[in-house]
Amino acid sequence: MRKAKKWTLILTFILCIALITVGCTPKAPSEPADGTTTAAPEVTSQEIAISTASAGGAWYPIGAAMADIINNQKIGVQARVQTTGGGVENVKLVNNGDTELGITISYLAYNGYNGIEPYPAKMENMRTLFSGLSTGVMQIVVMDNSKIQSISDLKGKKVAVGPAGGGALTALSDLCKEYGIKFSDINASYVSYDEGVTMMTDKQVDAAVVYAALPTPAIKTLEAQKKGFRMLTIDEAKLTSVLTKYPYYVSVDISKDMYGLSSDIKAIGTPNIVIVSKSVSDDMAYKMVSAFFEEQNLAKIQASHPSAKQLDLKNAALAPIPLHPGAEKYYKEKGIIQ
Repeated sequence: MRKAKKWTLILTFILCIALITVGCTPKAPSEPADGTTTAAPEVTSQEIAISTASAGGAWYPIGAAMADIINNQKIGVQARVQTTGGGVENVKLVNNGDTELGITISYLAYNGYNGIEPYPAKMENMRTLFSGLSTGVMQIVVMDNSKIQSISDLKGKKVAVGPAGGGALTALSDLCKEYGIKFSDINASYVSYDEGVTMMTDKQVDAAVVYAALPTPAIKTLEAQKKGFRMLTIDEAKLTSVLTKYPYYVSVDISKDMYGLSSDIKAIGTPNIVIVSKSVSDDMAYKMVSAFFEEQNLAKIQASHPSAKQLDLKNAALAPIPLHPGAEKYYKEKGIIQ
């Protein structure tokens, strides 16, 4: 009798353990009436970075508009804008996979891809997403009472040349050569364009370089503050020489009305493009470029900064380096390329 009672207690204990185990086991996916199993949703979202430049230039608001379009399109990625040193650095960032998209200058993309100065080796991990974004313009500003009248007068002067890694450095160096001086003859301060203009008004530097699309916010702010300033122009003969030696530059006329100047200015500029890491999938690149050139989204990019108004589909495939296959597929579908 006592033995039977013992076995009854053991069996009861085992039954309780079994019930507890069943209750704690996760439920299997519920099955619909047709017998198929409902799988958990696949997570496809990832973050991508768009490298632009300092906040005082044109690239930052353009990049912000691009990020907003990507995020609103729900194409499987979330985009964020990254401030950087500018065009030179952006080529390195995209090539090295530190950012997925970047805005740069056409000649910098070409030089980087081919391992030409300022790049010590070939940067072959990037592709063109689209071109014709805007034209970056070399603008050299001095205060109205400055004794600096020509680019040659920059020798020995303190000059805010823009951020380290920015596109201004190569263009300024090319201009200096035309005027018989070297970039090293300048006492350069590597700061953002906004900070450089502020340093000039505070008399910490003698001149400020701004390399961005027109009109540039940093200089418009200077105009709004009613600070007396001038912009250095390029002599006609020097301009012709620069355009002959460096075919990637274009001549740019800056109207005196743009910044409230006393005369029109001759300057040089280079077209800007959007580059993309070749590691971005063909499908994702296709979705992004398709989104950018939808009518309402294109209008959004064009409205993000006055310099982007010229962006259109017909010039988007003019690439200094190979197109990304995903972008190439889109341009072929639209009849832009064969």
